[in-house]
Amino acid sequence: MMQSTYSPALLLQSRPLRGRFPATALAVSLSMCPLARVAFAQAQTARVGIEEHLGRMLPLADLTFTGEDGQKVVLKDLFDKPVVLTLVYLRCPGICTPLLNEVARVADLCDLMPGKDYRLISISFDPAETPELARRKKDNLLATMKHHKLAPNDWRFLVGDQQSIRRITDEVGFYYIRDKNGVDFVHAAVVTFVSPEGKISRYLQGVQFNPPDWKMAILDATQGNARSFMQTMQQLCFAYDPAKGSYVVAINRIVLAVTVVVAAIFLVFLFRKGGKPTPPADSPGGGVS
Repeated sequence: MMQSTYSPALLLQSRPLRGRFPATALAVSLSMCPLARVAFAQAQTARVGIEEHLGRMLPLADLTFTGEDGQKVVLKDLFDKPVVLTLVYLRCPGICTPLLNEVARVADLCDLMPGKDYRLISISFDPAETPELARRKKDNLLATMKHHKLAPNDWRFLVGDQQSIRRITDEVGFYYIRDKNGVDFVHAAVVTFVSPEGKISRYLQGVQFNPPDWKMAILDATQGNARSFMQTMQQLCFAYDPAKGSYVVAINRIVLAVTVVVAAIFLVFLFRKGGKPTPPADSPGGGVS
């Protein structure tokens, strides 16, 4: 179960599955403590965290869930535009509510419109949760949004059976385990950006985002859909840094773009200057013969 304060468990849940313990330190720990050996064995079979599957195609046509309206929906039918996907459980006493609140806040501040430019989808990974619980959670979140008023289909909340849940979480690389209390879950916080075709394009991890990162991730997920000139320029000037999990200024791209623009202006100047006709010289006498 996630705690609202910083703790080793929280750090574990919010950290990607990267790196390994130094072999020497691990061997010493295991030899000195039998409990450590048990814990290590359990850790090998129960992963918790995010394993980024960038470029993976989600099997949208094979996944069916139940919406907050109680109706069955095939995931493919919701992917007519880029999708911002969150995997949560609605009774979560820890990071799920802060994550969803942040999604609502950033989506409300961003100038890209849910429903027009992208769709929000939140899927519960607890098979015991119901459409009624999903509807109440959705209503509460929509009530916090002041700038964008969303239509019912702009942010969908879905629940499902264990098979569908396990399929989508494994495909996304979202790994979680049941908490020792048997009720809650140990898990990470992440937002996944997916193209209309179902291709995973970006992950933003944590429970705090800024509108520029949010916007650039959606533009990446758009994958060739019509963009304005300013949106194209923004994508040119920023690049996704997987190590930081956010967008950073792409200095090399900016330098290249400025160089190309300056060179083009210089060539136009030379062309216009070289193309001007030379005025005729006056005759020595200045008169008419």
